[in-house]
Amino acid sequence: MISRNNSLIREALKLKQKKYRDEFKKFLIEGARFVEEAIREKQAECIFYSKKFLQTKYKDILSCDVKKYEVDEEVIKELSDTETPQGIVAVCKKKDFDLSFIKDFVVIVDGLQDPGNLGTIIRTCDAADVDALILLKGTVDAYNPKTLRSTMGSIFRVPMIYFDSFYDAIEFLKRNDFKIYATCLEASQFIYDYDFKEKTAIIIGNEASGIPYEHISLSTYKVKIPMLGKAESLNAAVASAVIIYEVVRQRLTR
Repeated sequence: MISRNNSLIREALKLKQKKYRDEFKKFLIEGARFVEEAIREKQAECIFYSKKFLQTKYKDILSCDVKKYEVDEEVIKELSDTETPQGIVAVCKKKDFDLSFIKDFVVIVDGLQDPGNLGTIIRTCDAADVDALILLKGTVDAYNPKTLRSTMGSIFRVPMIYFDSFYDAIEFLKRNDFKIYATCLEASQFIYDYDFKEKTAIIIGNEASGIPYEHISLSTYKVKIPMLGKAESLNAAVASAVIIYEVVRQRLTR
């Protein structure tokens, strides 16, 4: 058993802050299924578990070849972000992705602030086999604990590429023949009016303010989802799923 004063624990605790996640290129996950997923995807660097975890049906996870350390229950609580920890936490390595992962279908997240929404979008991108997710400066951290939980493990499979500048991202995509679709309520045409069989980039904006006007003006097309009832708009994660799967539907029937 290692104590809270151990250097491994001290470093792991730092990962609860974004600045250290960025600096060390690592992040924390918790829960048996999530840790199991990390092991399967070869992204778990080390595992911390409590004695209580050894009494659970998931204890066989510890037969993996990842470094593991037993710690006190109080240490697990300190490492955890949930009220009732399952007794297992892992430090994972961030993957590095470059622009070569971008082929013909990307989603751009522009200023989204809700971690649950981002996590759900990451999960949708995984399910739809989107090439990559482009995250612009000002978007919530993809490795925020709430975001991670919402991904349900998809964080390990979706390439994420960061751009500080929207203009740099758009310039790269246009140079590579992408059509860029901005989702906005003011659009005159629905998503069903467009052909998504070409190279496609979809922009999802901030929950409250949407996509900035200057960003919309640089897109190829403005699109919207039909709103037939009284609600003015859909949740950002729901809207992204509707559009992503319209792209999938068209490509499956090409």
